[in-house]
Amino acid sequence: PPVRLGRYALAAHRPERGRTGPVAVTTVAAIPDPLMKPFLLSVALASVSPLALAQHSPDPVSKDAGTASLEDRMAGESVEAGLPQAIETSVLDDWFETEFDEEVHPSVIKAARRAYTQTMFEPVWTEQGAAALQTAARDLFDLGLAKGEVLDSNLQAIVDQRFSSDSDEARAEGDLRLSAAWLRIASAVSGGLADEGEAAESERAAATYALIPEKLIEAGKSDGSLGFEAFETDYPQYERLKDLLDEYRGIRDAGGWLAVPDGDTIEPGDTDPRVPALRDRLEAENFIEAADTTDKVTGSLQARPASFETGDDKPEGDTEETSVKDGDDEKGTKKTETYTEELVEGVKAFQRHHGIKVDGLVGPSTLEALNESVESKIARIAGSLDRWRQQGMADDEYVWVNIPSYRAEGWRDGERKIGMKAIVGTPANPTPTFNDQIEYVVANPKWYMPVSILRNEKVPRLQEDPGYAKRANFSVVDRSTGEAVSAYSVDWTDPGVASEYRLVQQPGENNALGDLKIIFPNQYSVYLHGTPGKHLFDRAKRAFSHGCVRLEQPIEMAEWLAGSDRKVEPETVERTVEAEEHERFDFKRRVPVHITYMTVTVDESGQAHFWRDIYDRAEGIRQVEKYASSEEAAGHDQEKRG
Repeated sequence: PPVRLGRYALAAHRPERGRTGPVAVTTVAAIPDPLMKPFLLSVALASVSPLALAQHSPDPVSKDAGTASLEDRMAGESVEAGLPQAIETSVLDDWFETEFDEEVHPSVIKAARRAYTQTMFEPVWTEQGAAALQTAARDLFDLGLAKGEVLDSNLQAIVDQRFSSDSDEARAEGDLRLSAAWLRIASAVSGGLADEGEAAESERAAATYALIPEKLIEAGKSDGSLGFEAFETDYPQYERLKDLLDEYRGIRDAGGWLAVPDGDTIEPGDTDPRVPALRDRLEAENFIEAADTTDKVTGSLQARPASFETGDDKPEGDTEETSVKDGDDEKGTKKTETYTEELVEGVKAFQRHHGIKVDGLVGPSTLEALNESVESKIARIAGSLDRWRQQGMADDEYVWVNIPSYRAEGWRDGERKIGMKAIVGTPANPTPTFNDQIEYVVANPKWYMPVSILRNEKVPRLQEDPGYAKRANFSVVDRSTGEAVSAYSVDWTDPGVASEYRLVQQPGENNALGDLKIIFPNQYSVYLHGTPGKHLFDRAKRAFSHGCVRLEQPIEMAEWLAGSDRKVEPETVERTVEAEEHERFDFKRRVPVHITYMTVTVDESGQAHFWRDIYDRAEGIRQVEKYASSEEAAGHDQEKRG
């Protein structure tokens, strides 16, 4: 077992005697770091383990001597004495600190060093493990990660260094470099790695693991799995997005789609020369059925053949209907320029899955979404995958608020238990992304108006009409005395008036916070609450708040939270709200809340939703063409390639 030695841990064992001989553990008092390395070296040299004998004796320890072989005890290969010594020297000379240079959390470096002390500095990597690592590096593509962004070295060169170099020092460095590559992949897969239960300093709590030494050693001798799945986030959305990434890459590989040309809004029943292009575009993502191109068994998204993209003839057996105004082309293919009911329904489905008002009209917003390139969508999927990795591991219960989808949901045991529409901050007052824990709810809350809102929005109104305060159920409070004063007694033209007085809105049907607020104290002063403006939930775009999140059904969300709490009863919360009583309920269990910015989500049926980038963050876009090519541009590119 590991023994703490200042910054280091050393596994010091007595040689095994017979089958079940005792293992003695060296116990060492705390030693100052400046003396640590000489001491650790002396302990390692004095060790009577088989590896120590191998380091300092020309004759390796024989199996006949009653000692288990190195192949059985260590990372999977027999090692000559000089190589472990070279590894030990490098590890104790802070090789990992120099290699990573603050690239990873300090606890990860400690964990890597611990892995080598646990193997008594024998090489971690076998040829089978190194080959599996190379395969895993190629598989990063399936997770939406670019190999070049994770590893800046040629893995094959490192493998050659580890197994083909002439010197012990070079082979030792090769082994350490393979371990560093494994750690970099594990860090990328996890969204930021930490060990020993420590949290990385970032905008969220990093994933924490005590598995790094174990998994690193296992990976080195593996001929298959390298243990990275233990570090992947387990949020349901993450797994769904991985499947979606594969589907959209399939669409891209089959040719993607072409842009629908600009023009006036297309309305139901219109005849427009762009309608065939619209049909092709809807078929490409399976929003209408494409003859002979939809996977009838799985129902997965299928790209149309490349010949369809360039306007070539459709295959025989095409059963597409046409209007009486339209005829066949020279090859007998049915074509129509009429915006039929079938296409209208396809556009409505597209709008529902892209956060656009569902009206069936092909106007500017719908056209812009239709003309987003498949490469852009792939990049957005990869970006959302990465953001889920940043969330770490899922709790068994949490509230998820996603800004671009205007949704708030309660999740338990990997399943969505409650969901509702939400209103988020405007682009000028964006809702921040962060994680926190819900602590309490307040029934029939008072609203303490922020200084910025009072100064920018209410003071001009009060200058013209001080009576507004009473009609809107506001009390005007003198901040210096804490006493309520008449709005008519305040000089609202004073430049500092917003800092000298506070507006407090009493509970009631017009209260800006509605019937209830859900609090998780944070630096942004953001929380979840109700609203009297219920009509705004009918809008497709719901960015109207000053940063807080308004819930369509705040009481139901509070009751769901109380349902798993031993201190607050759901019925009590509802009765208190109905009685119009002002009361606070503190939860015994702190449920996590995640406020995220994912522009791609996948529903329970596996259907993708590509939300509008309301804060213009270009989430996930990595030097790709945002918009699809036009037919003319595609033809020009084809001519150049020819």
